Amino acid sequence: IEDSGVYRTLLVAAAGFTVAGLGLWEWSANSIAPLLTFWAKVAAAHDGRDSSNAAICGDVIAATLPRVVGDHLRAMVQATARVASGESLGDSPLENTDALLENMALAASIARASYEASGAAVLAMAREMAGEYQALLNGGQAGADAVAACEAQLAWPVYAVAQCIGARQPYKAQADDDAADAEMFAVALELDHVVRQRLQRGVGGGPSEALELAFLHLHHSFRAAYIGEQGYKATAVYARLAALVGLRDSGQVLALVLDKLLFNLRTWPPASPVVLRSLQLFHDLSVGYVSVRQVAKLDAVKALLAGHSAEAFRFLGAVDAYKPRALYYAGLARILFSAPDAAAPAFAAFMRPWARLVDELAAMPDAQLAANHVRPGLVRVLRDLRGFLSAVAAKSNYTLFFDWMCAAQRMRLVHRCVEMRADAAVQIAALKFMAEFVFNRTQRLNFDVASPNGILIFREASRAMCAYGGRILDERGAVRDVYKERYKGVAVCFTILARLIAGKYVAIGVMPLYGDTALERAYRVAVELLKQFPVPDVIAYPKLGKATTALLEVLLAKPNIDLVPLDDAAYEHVMRVCVEAFDHAETAVSSSACGVIDGVLTAAIESEGSDIANLVRARSADITTYLLRAMLNIVLFEDRPNDWSFSRPLFCLILLDTQFALQYTSQIVQYQPAERREDLIKALKDLLSSTEFVLTTANRDRFTQALTQYRREVAAKNLILMVPTSQTLGAPVDILAYSIEDSGSATAQDEAEAAMVD
Repeated sequence: IEDSGVYRTLLVAAAGFTVAGLGLWEWSANSIAPLLTFWAKVAAAHDGRDSSNAAICGDVIAATLPRVVGDHLRAMVQATARVASGESLGDSPLENTDALLENMALAASIARASYEASGAAVLAMAREMAGEYQALLNGGQAGADAVAACEAQLAWPVYAVAQCIGARQPYKAQADDDAADAEMFAVALELDHVVRQRLQRGVGGGPSEALELAFLHLHHSFRAAYIGEQGYKATAVYARLAALVGLRDSGQVLALVLDKLLFNLRTWPPASPVVLRSLQLFHDLSVGYVSVRQVAKLDAVKALLAGHSAEAFRFLGAVDAYKPRALYYAGLARILFSAPDAAAPAFAAFMRPWARLVDELAAMPDAQLAANHVRPGLVRVLRDLRGFLSAVAAKSNYTLFFDWMCAAQRMRLVHRCVEMRADAAVQIAALKFMAEFVFNRTQRLNFDVASPNGILIFREASRAMCAYGGRILDERGAVRDVYKERYKGVAVCFTILARLIAGKYVAIGVMPLYGDTALERAYRVAVELLKQFPVPDVIAYPKLGKATTALLEVLLAKPNIDLVPLDDAAYEHVMRVCVEAFDHAETAVSSSACGVIDGVLTAAIESEGSDIANLVRARSADITTYLLRAMLNIVLFEDRPNDWSFSRPLFCLILLDTQFALQYTSQIVQYQPAERREDLIKALKDLLSSTEFVLTTANRDRFTQALTQYRREVAAKNLILMVPTSQTLGAPVDILAYSIEDSGSATAQDEAEAAMVD
């Protein structure tokens, strides 16, 4: 279209339409994103610095892009002002943060294509509005409503600056662009300083949540663009920042960012989005290899490591939310272990406040420990330890925590919390800590061969799981909230056992040989818990269903299945849970269910005469056919993203009962209209004759490939199949013996049957 004569006319018309649409934002709010998307695509194809594009309507594009950026920004400021003043009854565009960031990202990509003009427009607007805000404060008559309205409008230029900086591409950036970023960043920093001074003086009411979120996004964008792992030291941004605001390098910028984050954590309410976003940014600063070492050198961070107790910040006093605590302590853990040489003494000093608290709680008698004023402290310390442990990646660092927890007998407090029947929140907090404690994240639990730590961890986890599971099995009465009081804890227990088995840091097969009953008790409790709950309930609660299938996949895998006390009732219950899980909302759950069935059937086929083989053979007439019918219905009639997962157990099921598979597929063919049968028969014949049904890896792979080819043929020929019922529409078909030459006689027979029906 660029080579046609109407391209210029199209762009001119689109420019006029865009300007009009942005001017009528109140009546066409949903059209802003498509308009920005159009010009973002134009900008991507016509970079203003590429001289080869200048001849293709370069003048129209160069004049339009800055205007689109400026008009969009002004429209959003006006929309916010009208909502604040009550002139508009609509919602403020600042309330939908996701849509806001998407639209501003599009505007930033437009601005970057003509940065000299667009950046100048954004900078001019930011300076103009910052000046108006300063004048409002200096006037001495700044009311809370006027300041709140002005600060809400100021969020837009700050977001614009943040997105423009965040859209920087290092391979395209020039020194002038970096200098422009520095000027915009400096203006935003000065505005932030003015806002903080106002809050400290107590003028104009409380802070603006929208503006604070915009400032946090600004710091996030600047860090991503100029303080990343590549360390863009050669850019011109710091030279310009040094001249404007005295920030000479990335370390000083990080110090400023951290000061901002700590100010937010001290002043904002715990439930505010500003606190969570500040913690997310703090967590991001601790993730990178380079940035975490830069942050660890800051004096403010050293002070945090020295005093991280609940008295430091308001959000640490809250009990309900786990995520803020996890982000905070996970970030501190990464910073603490960023210097491996000093890890041991730094860890000892860091854990000292927790050691005093845990030892004090552990010394309390049971009645005092269960008191109402003590239980919130238990939940907090368990969640804090869990959040800290979630960021421990190295084996040496985990060993430090293991020794701190187990050598001093502090694990006893966890077990006492698990046994505290009066408070489900304390029990769940203790179980979730145990789930993190046994998690072999990044192979951190791979102890030396002679180390008993793996066995000790398994025993501690088995004890906690059996204590909680035994209580659930003993209490048969009705409860007010079955999920909170039963299923939630059981799901965590299943996660604990799944992580113990999948971690592979303890040789569980040898435990029965030396009389260790921890394995037997854990397996028995898990099976009994699973049998107790109705199949619909297991799947109706997503977390319980996910934990159940994840446990069964590792529990009934080939190395462990002989150790599991699986009786006839348990086998049937497991298979029905798996079939129900096929329709779970998460694909991973249905894939795990397929893995469970595949593991059980594979073990039964490979170990003829074993307990599991006898169990599968005994229930072949009902369970195997039930599974085979369910899987064939899914594979043949539905389009699933995880066909590979379904193909593995389906191969085993066809191997076990080939006759029923042929009979059921023949019934499916009979039920289809005559015009679809020939194509379906051919596709099914190719599938069922693709390989020999003998359990080998090569045969499995060929069957999986044939199933993929079947899906392609059905899609290519647009075969919409009908699920069979008791009715049939044609004569029985031997699919494997069918040939194309038979199709003529089959068609005639179908026509005769149709005539008889008429």
